[in-house]
Amino acid sequence: MLADKAGNVLGTWSSFAYESGRELSQDTRGVPIDLVADMLDRVRNERPLHSLEAELGVLSLANAREIGLPHGWAQRLAQHAPTRRQALTVVRIVGGSPAAQRLQQGDLLLAIDGNVVTRFREVEKAAADKDHVQVTVWRGQSEQTLDVATAELPGTDVDRLVEWAGATLQAPHRAMSVQRGIAPVGVYVGYFSYGSPATRTDCIRVAGSWKSTEWPLRIWTHFSRPSPGGPDRSSVRLKTITWNNAPEVITLKLDKHYWPAYELTHTTQGGWVRRALE
Repeated sequence: MLADKAGNVLGTWSSFAYESGRELSQDTRGVPIDLVADMLDRVRNERPLHSLEAELGVLSLANAREIGLPHGWAQRLAQHAPTRRQALTVVRIVGGSPAAQRLQQGDLLLAIDGNVVTRFREVEKAAADKDHVQVTVWRGQSEQTLDVATAELPGTDVDRLVEWAGATLQAPHRAMSVQRGIAPVGVYVGYFSYGSPATRTDCIRVAGSWKSTEWPLRIWTHFSRPSPGGPDRSSVRLKTITWNNAPEVITLKLDKHYWPAYELTHTTQGGWVRRALE
């Protein structure tokens, strides 16, 4: 914990692990206690949390002026945060989110619901309890006010898995949409066992869209029926697509003796139930 001289907790000292290339790196940061308290309150009272679904970066007001931000807006931003003198810019948008249809990379984020914003936390608070927000941006050479639907963040992400041919199949998880900007469509190969028939797979796309509690009909009827893909030792052709959108067509041979198919479903009691598909 981080505390002041009177013993009041100001934040938590937390470490965050992430992948950097092929190596695992770690950063340590202080997390303000008001953020922690807000999340605890939401969990205790089952209050949903909404997100604008846009990753933001910081741009100095001088640089913002160079790309066309008018003097009037620069003054408003400077008066709002005199010690920072910065603007927020849209760096990345969550794939498949409502924001992807309204916002664009490079937009300067000026205000939400008429209130000037220059800090990340201000944006989070502005969207946390609203289904829609009015977002004012500077795009190109004009000011635009956009109605953007927020996304309610679920308390859980993946609640159903299928093990098939040595691959772990699941609905595309939110982190992939956030980090890669890929819309959550198709079946995502979360993991594959080396030496299994699925060793060469990456990301399977099948027509249909994922929902948090429902699989697309074509995928569900195929991977959740007895003997999915065909009889033992039969060949299956799959169309796959990598994270950089490179399509491939591969063929694998099923081995149901060593790599049988089964389903794992997360229950409301917090456990997992396994069901054989062979």
